[in-house]
Amino acid sequence: MSIRKGLAILGLAISLPLGATPCATIDQSLTANQKQAWSPAIAKQLQVATVDVLQVFRQGNWRIVYVDTHRSDNGFLFYRADPRRSRYITIWAGVAQSNEETSIAQWAVANVPGIPMALAQCFAWHVTQHRDM
Repeated sequence: MSIRKGLAILGLAISLPLGATPCATIDQSLTANQKQAWSPAIAKQLQVATVDVLQVFRQGNWRIVYVDTHRSDNGFLFYRADPRRSRYITIWAGVAQSNEETSIAQWAVANVPGIPMALAQCFAWHVTQHRDM
C-alpha cells in the first residue's frame, strides 16, 4: 500500500464527527428479497449447497456481503456490483483484534482494487470494533 493511501485511511478515521462511526455513511439495508435473490448466486460462486446472506455494506455499486455457508467460517465477500451479475473479488473470514483496524483497512485497499476508502474503513471498523453487535 502506498503512503498516500495509508494517510487517507488515517485521515478518514481522524475526520469523523464525535460519536460517528466509519459506517455512518454506508448503506447497510438488506431486504428479504435481496437475501433470497443473492443466496443462490453466491452459493453457486462458492460451490456450496446453500448460503444465508446475513449482512451487507454498500457504497455506490460496491458491496461487502457477509454470508454463512454452513460449511466453513462465515465470510465477507467483496463485490464491485450486484452479486447476481458479478463474481466476488476476494473473501475475508476470521477473527480480528481491536488494535488491527488500520491493518485490516490496508488489507482491503490492497486486496480489493478500487474499493472506496470509506467502505474499506467501515469494514475494518466493523470487524475489529463492532462485530456481533
